[in-house]
Amino acid sequence: MKTQSFKAQAAYRLIVTGEAVLNLAWGAADERRAAALEIIARTAYTAEESACHLLETIGMDSDGKIRETLELARWQDSNEQMHEDVFGRDLSGLDLWVDQFLSRHVAFVIYWVFAILTLVDHEFAALLGEAVEVEAVKTYTRMLQEQPAEWLDQPAPRGALEYWGRENTLWSKRNEPKPQTMRDVVRFIQQDEADHIVNNHLKATAF
Repeated sequence: MKTQSFKAQAAYRLIVTGEAVLNLAWGAADERRAAALEIIARTAYTAEESACHLLETIGMDSDGKIRETLELARWQDSNEQMHEDVFGRDLSGLDLWVDQFLSRHVAFVIYWVFAILTLVDHEFAALLGEAVEVEAVKTYTRMLQEQPAEWLDQPAPRGALEYWGRENTLWSKRNEPKPQTMRDVVRFIQQDEADHIVNNHLKATAF
């Protein structure tokens, strides 16, 4: 965790506990785990967007911090959508009915948890998001270490190439070269999650 506080440690312990349960279904660092976890993570950003938009609409954004958080959450949501497309669509990580069922039902719960938390304690919601991304970095680090060479050396999938060609993305901001293989894509996504740690830290400290 980049944020060092009692609240941050509590958030991290909650996420680690929740992930231990999810590991029962998605233990391997593969496309199934990545697709499911990206659906869940993206839902948290979608919930944050919704809550921030409501707060802004009812006049609670006196200093502009909520608008800044809203725009950052939208940017993060778009990035997480690409991750979901890569692993869930392009690599068929959601082909199994059980994966679709579990991930979407967990995401439904996560949406309301993050929406309500954003409304009542935005700092803690952002800290939970930061903790999620800390664990995401670990997943993609494991993926680079555990997946076979033929999997990592397959051509970069469509979703990643489409994202690379867009403007105003995390990849364009970092000036990433065009990914050639899945190994490149995983490395870029690993860095995306590290960037999200920093962004969520900024959101937490803003409030």
